[in-house]
Amino acid sequence: MRIELATTIAVAVIGVAACSTPGGGFAGKRIDEVPMYGGMDRSQAPDLRAADEKFIADVAAHYGSRDKASAVWVEQGFVFYRQNNNAMAMRRFNQAWLLNPNNAETYTGFASVLFDEGKYCDAASMTERAFSVGRVQDGFLPDAALILVGCAMQGAAPDRKPALLKRSEEVFSQALASSVVAKDYTLTNWARAMYARNDYSAAWAKVAELRRVTGKDMSPEFLGGLSAKMPEPK
Repeated sequence: MRIELATTIAVAVIGVAACSTPGGGFAGKRIDEVPMYGGMDRSQAPDLRAADEKFIADVAAHYGSRDKASAVWVEQGFVFYRQNNNAMAMRRFNQAWLLNPNNAETYTGFASVLFDEGKYCDAASMTERAFSVGRVQDGFLPDAALILVGCAMQGAAPDRKPALLKRSEEVFSQALASSVVAKDYTLTNWARAMYARNDYSAAWAKVAELRRVTGKDMSPEFLGGLSAKMPEPK
């Protein structure tokens, strides 16, 4: 994942973009670069319906099932995502969703791209959808927690903010308890999340936990930014 809530000396990166409204903020994009094709009923367009049916039949036959093909397309999407090619990543995630709308990983893909684009609450909605349709891979949990914090701090309705922050803490705890997620990745992101929440005491507590549990440390840039907000507790 490229998702980060990194800080500079002065500010948290998360603070620069406003949250988009659900389904909004996609003007000028191709329809296959919008999550779930923008809610379009593709069956009502004969050409699209025929193309979709052929695509599904061909790849399902090749990989043995629609579910297996969807998993392959998700992986292709994340390959493009790691290459900073969000447009192609979104196209692959849409095709994966077309193959299997109950594949939770399609929604984690959507969420990852949306977060990169500064659409924090749209990303949070996709994250919540991922949890609702199936099991989310443990490796995504620290990213999911960051996404929820991003929405809470940038655009969520005031009455929704506490629930988002509470949920983010639950997901961070789940990630920390997982045997397959690197402790340093979880604790580093947790410290960044607390900084983004302006809870500098809690951010320092996570820095201390990172040092104690893993023997590693946060970046000098993060520590400098945090120290400027609040000196390290003795």
